Amino acid sequence: MLEFDRRIKNLRKSRGITQEQLAGYLDVSPQAVSRWETGTSCPDIALLPQIAALFEITTDELLGVNETEKRREINAVVRETSALIDKNITDEPIRTLRAALTKYPNNDRLLCTLMYALYAASEDEDFCKAHDAEILAIADRIFDYSTDEDCRNEARRLLFRHCCDTGRTAEAMRIAGEMPDIETCVQRNIYWVLTGEDRLSYLRERISDDLRALTWDIWAYETHADLPPEEKQKLEKLYQTIDRMVKETFPEA
Repeated sequence: MLEFDRRIKNLRKSRGITQEQLAGYLDVSPQAVSRWETGTSCPDIALLPQIAALFEITTDELLGVNETEKRREINAVVRETSALIDKNITDEPIRTLRAALTKYPNNDRLLCTLMYALYAASEDEDFCKAHDAEILAIADRIFDYSTDEDCRNEARRLLFRHCCDTGRTAEAMRIAGEMPDIETCVQRNIYWVLTGEDRLSYLRERISDDLRALTWDIWAYETHADLPPEEKQKLEKLYQTIDRMVKETFPEA
């Protein structure tokens, strides 16, 4: 029963059921449910069909027999839809992700990718209003059920930007306060544990990412600042120089 503890805990939480309620449904003690969820014991095999029926899944799904295939399918959906979203194609990914979530409700990777697709589509003001409730609902689901900190941070990032776009300044500031500091994040610190080619590869990627972020900052400043033409030309020249350096020095990044 590989990872049964995590699976039954996620199933219980996705239904909004407490340990005491689940125990009552199955006529076992709350302590027994607690032991299942901490991995210190497993339910009697005779209970498995009852548990599966309660959560409307098969016993194979409950035991994770199809977990490998599930991961493969989810990875493919996330990979394909993310590639389309990056090309500013959002309608098809939104449909695909919604369909995948009917099969795998509360999967945090699918939820995060759908939130990304809805946010990307919301650059249009009408779409921003149309997708507002769904974006907020997905964020709530991720914060309620996901234990993946990368997913939770991505949800914070997208929710923060959506709140900025919709004039929720106070909420955006609150979310910003929950975001990890750049100096304490893994991307800034993993260098110290790497060695050899792994360290060099990481540094090349980080230099490329930092320079690309710098070009974005230059573009944003040029766009929003009231600058004389000669200053704009200097910034544009700087932007082009850095962009060319990145493409020439780190073509694989």
